[in-house]
Amino acid sequence: MRWLCLHFPWLALELHGIDNRQPQALLDRRQRIAQANPEAQAQGVQPGQALATALALSPQLVLLETRPQQLQQSLEQLACWAGSFSARISLCPPQALLLEIASMLHYFGGLETLVARLRADLEHSGYSPRLAVGETALGTQLLAAVDNCLEAESSRWWARLHALSIEHLPLPTRQREQLLGVGLRTLGELLALPRTELAQRFGPALLHTLDQIGDPGAAPPEPFVPPEHFAQRFELSGEVTQAQGLLFPLRRMLAALEGFLRQRQQQVSEIKLLLHQREERCQQVRIARGAATAAADQWLELCRLQLEREPLQAPVRILELCAGPGQTQSAVNGDLFSASRAQDSAETLLSRLRSRLGEQAVRELHWRPDHRPERVLSDAAEPASCGAVPELIRPGWLLTRPRRLSSGQRRQLQLLEGPERIRSGWWETPVRRDYFVARWPDGRCGWLFRDEQGRWFVHGWFG
Repeated sequence: MRWLCLHFPWLALELHGIDNRQPQALLDRRQRIAQANPEAQAQGVQPGQALATALALSPQLVLLETRPQQLQQSLEQLACWAGSFSARISLCPPQALLLEIASMLHYFGGLETLVARLRADLEHSGYSPRLAVGETALGTQLLAAVDNCLEAESSRWWARLHALSIEHLPLPTRQREQLLGVGLRTLGELLALPRTELAQRFGPALLHTLDQIGDPGAAPPEPFVPPEHFAQRFELSGEVTQAQGLLFPLRRMLAALEGFLRQRQQQVSEIKLLLHQREERCQQVRIARGAATAAADQWLELCRLQLEREPLQAPVRILELCAGPGQTQSAVNGDLFSASRAQDSAETLLSRLRSRLGEQAVRELHWRPDHRPERVLSDAAEPASCGAVPELIRPGWLLTRPRRLSSGQRRQLQLLEGPERIRSGWWETPVRRDYFVARWPDGRCGWLFRDEQGRWFVHGWFG
């Protein structure tokens, strides 16, 4: 196996979705700085400082609070997102993920392309990870916790692993101090010692840890099993009064939804947003799409349009996203020689219009079992079933009321098709007409008919 570790050193800060250019810090129980992001560290804020000292160094410092449950939820959200890049993902709490990538390198076109895609997605979502690639799961995780390690050659990777300091090994503090006390400094020096003497002096648990670090045949970590149905909840760092403020956390949740669906080879046609507000109020926003999709960017655009049309009823404190039932993703074979489509599909256009204008403002046309042209099309939500529609010549633009032609205008037209006789509506509005396709002197083609009195009317135009 070949592993890729994503280590998120500032996950406890970045999960709140605040701009990384803003100095941020976490406080411990003693009201001292527990962690500071790079921007705060550049201003002199360091872990262990008193709160008053940190605020004196950085007056704009944003103080955040992160509960262990939030950290776990954020890590699981990232694991769902990683489903777009690997079929086997493992959680490494509190702030790392392991991806098995040996089976995915050919699909992505090599390690460099895969890493570039990962970095671009994470940067777009506001995360700053360290990446390491290696041949053992635990060894790769330890290297990522220290620095980036993307060594493609096996020998160079093993050299980096053996140079790892004893201080970075997952050992009890007392045991690390004992190893340093006897003069050992690196993992390579520790592995060079006889195993029997190591077990006698430091116990068999040390040998087990060393095997996990350096043995490619060691048992892999337990894979992450996503839930059966996608539903995620995000506690906002403050009350959001404008819908624009929901888009950034929503982008992360939709990216996780895309990874969740990609791994299952599914799509969804509907999602639901639950906007939890004060006094246990909850505003529900339903977003539907004509054709199912897993693409996060398409869902984000529909959410933006829907939220612009439905303003927030009250400040939002918690954002929750629930996906509809998954549908099996159907493979589409493209044409090798055709250019890519520059325009979106009709389903995407209809979904955008419904999100912007409302569900009832956009309705599709349906056929009615009626021969009269003005009665054939209906925009009713549940039209009567009329079976297959015959292949008839019909214009794309049908006039609301037929426009009469003078005898002089009629003589200038060239009849191309017809007549097609339509006699119907005896029970309601009788229609007795002979329809023709004609060309005008300027090249236009229209659909005209002659009634029982011999009068001529234009009823529609061809595109």
